[in-house]
Amino acid sequence: MKQDQAWRLRELAPAFEFFPRPDGDAHPRRIAITSGKGGVGKTTIALNLAILATKIGEKTLLIDGDVNLANIPILSDSSPSYTYVDVLRGHKTLAEIIYEYAPDLHILATGSGILELMDKAADFNDKLRYQFRQLDGIYQRIVIDTASGISSAVFSQLVQTDEILLVTIPEPSAIADAYAIVKIMTYFYPKHPISLIVNMANSEAEAKETFEKFNLITQKFLQRSLKLAGFLLFDEKVRQSTKTQTPYVLSNSNSPFGKNLQQIADKIFTASSTASDLWEERIN
Repeated sequence: MKQDQAWRLRELAPAFEFFPRPDGDAHPRRIAITSGKGGVGKTTIALNLAILATKIGEKTLLIDGDVNLANIPILSDSSPSYTYVDVLRGHKTLAEIIYEYAPDLHILATGSGILELMDKAADFNDKLRYQFRQLDGIYQRIVIDTASGISSAVFSQLVQTDEILLVTIPEPSAIADAYAIVKIMTYFYPKHPISLIVNMANSEAEAKETFEKFNLITQKFLQRSLKLAGFLLFDEKVRQSTKTQTPYVLSNSNSPFGKNLQQIADKIFTASSTASDLWEERIN
């Protein structure tokens, strides 16, 4: 790798811990939904997958990690009284800002102004880590809807998870940004499990072709194979659900998109779906 390219990659290295992960094995299993590019359905997928996690009995915490354009409260038509900013400022504890959205589904909203505060986070990282440790035994699953784009802030969130679901669509710029996520994670954390979701596909064939081309590129240039977590067919009702601020799976679970989403949930939320499974499994 050229020196100037390596230097640019190091600029994206995680600089702090957005949501500290306590040491040990008892913490809730964390999954990140990310994309590298906005507008590919990342937040919609995160919200609906979190809902499906509760359907199998997993008490779930959904973290809105987009510190600039927090959309989880908007898409879920919910209004947090306090946000993560209040915790970082010392005004509230983590437990006090988490609010219930639905049975077994709670939301942690970030709020604006968080980047400036995180520059000083080193002084109270231990305190934050202790507060996240208090969630052990309360939640079985934490779903993080990461910030959009490619930045140190995004990778600071990704490295605190057990696995990553990378969302793309069959469109060149979205694929290029998704590849950048894999490239940077591979540079710093080559064994971190990453699986691909192809969203807004016109057909199953198009989705699998998109994945296969993407996987060939990562194999050739990064010496890394990914797994296809699943695909989601384009559905105009998804766009309508965002306008009405009603999660799609609550009213359209039997549609092709709903069934595709359920297949993804079955794959990643079942007890047999460990991080190693996600890493080793290949598309048939």
